[in-house]
Amino acid sequence: MELAPRAAFIKQVAPLAMQWGVTVYSAAVSLGLSVLFARSMGSSSFGHYTYIYVLVTVLVLMQDVGFNVLLMRERASPSAALSTRYLELPSTALMHLLVTTSVFMLLAGALHLWVDGPALMAGIFCFAMITLTQWQSSWFKGAGNFERDAQFLFYGRTVSALLVLGSVLIAGAAPMSIFFAWGLGLGLTLACHFKHFPPLRRIEWKVPVWAYRSSVSFFAVGLASTLYHHIDIVILRHLLGEVPAIGQYAVATRIQDGLMALATPVALMLFRRMRILAVDGEEGSRFSRNSVVGAAFVGLLLAVGGWVLGPWVVGLLFGSDYSDGAHTIIRLLFTGLIFALPNYVMEQHAIATQQERWFAKSLIIAVTVNVALNFTLIPVMGVDGAALATMLTEICLCAALCVKLRRTLFG
Repeated sequence: MELAPRAAFIKQVAPLAMQWGVTVYSAAVSLGLSVLFARSMGSSSFGHYTYIYVLVTVLVLMQDVGFNVLLMRERASPSAALSTRYLELPSTALMHLLVTTSVFMLLAGALHLWVDGPALMAGIFCFAMITLTQWQSSWFKGAGNFERDAQFLFYGRTVSALLVLGSVLIAGAAPMSIFFAWGLGLGLTLACHFKHFPPLRRIEWKVPVWAYRSSVSFFAVGLASTLYHHIDIVILRHLLGEVPAIGQYAVATRIQDGLMALATPVALMLFRRMRILAVDGEEGSRFSRNSVVGAAFVGLLLAVGGWVLGPWVVGLLFGSDYSDGAHTIIRLLFTGLIFALPNYVMEQHAIATQQERWFAKSLIIAVTVNVALNFTLIPVMGVDGAALATMLTEICLCAALCVKLRRTLFG
């Protein structure tokens, strides 16, 4: 009699364990590569690499245009408006990706006199492969096939990391070779995984207005979220120039991003559960409320750990050149996690309950506040001002989300 409950428990926990395992693995590999890049390049060159990375992070939003999040949501539980058309989404997303990537490649080549054209083109290719990987991953997650998704992501991260390491050993730690090897590794993984692709329907040679209308809110959320988390690097570069302090700020944000990435598997599983419970107001509200409270508690623990161990971790991983100027940065960013993690969970709740349009507006306001704070604080405090602006913006966004969602979460 004990075997049945144990088997049921293992079956329930295994998907989360595999997702968490591959996320920890991916975060560890990414952190290791970041340490290698930072130590090989030096703080100024690493700041330049981060600048190119941020540029392509913004461009990739137009390559994705919200289709992958829409695909995951509709795969989990089709909405009434798309119940007869959601199977066309994979083909539509793929065609959009091919067209936008080609256009961006041409533009990057034409602008090579003003930007690092080869590095930007390699970055565009790399992030196109990342978007295609997320396209496949969204199909798996939407169907609840988290085990298969974890295996797929593990292979992609491993192959791409090996090729990146090889490129660094052969050509040195240069942005162009890093991005190209990264994208090539993901492309090879996708090519070996093609039999698991979503079914592709015949493309109609007309603009799929229905798809863009459904995804525009997710695009707005993605754009606002990316600007919210990365615009500080661009502003720092604009106000301070290419100085070593930007590299110090970049490594601190990489650690914060890694911690947020660890929350992603849990957040995505919470999203699927929230989506299914959206029809049951009372039970869905209770589940979402408990999730937000749990996220706040985890954020508090991480903040305490960041204040105590954060500067030491930066020095251990990246060296004294980075840790000497990162004490205040890392402590401010970790304090922001008290609010950033609940914000992440409330984002899943908003999307699951089809409140993404309102959430996008809230993020746009948060971006405006963040930009204003950066331009106000950076000239006075330098990179510490950017970290303080990030923390204050997280607090403002958390307050706005709590006010808007108070009835569905806390009523």
